Amino acid sequence: MSGATKCVRVRLAALTRVEYTEVIEVPADVTQDQLEQLVNKRYSDVDGGDYVEDDHYWEPGHCFTEAADEGEEATGSATFQADAVQFTPY
Repeated sequence: MSGATKCVRVRLAALTRVEYTEVIEVPADVTQDQLEQLVNKRYSDVDGGDYVEDDHYWEPGHCFTEAADEGEEATGSATFQADAVQFTPY
């Protein structure tokens, strides 16, 4: 590996979830099809502003690198050895 360096931009994305929950009284003999109808009805009825963030759901999105803009200042450096990456923030 040469001593020359270049700057890359690392873009990280995460998928989070919002959810809404409520307790609804239904007949004891309700069918699974009727429960699915209820879910679909409530999904259509409930305003998105009533949803809250689910802090336990966190999935990686599309993460990648790309060339940094000319003259863009680095926020850290990375070195590579075998299968290990060392990141050092500036």
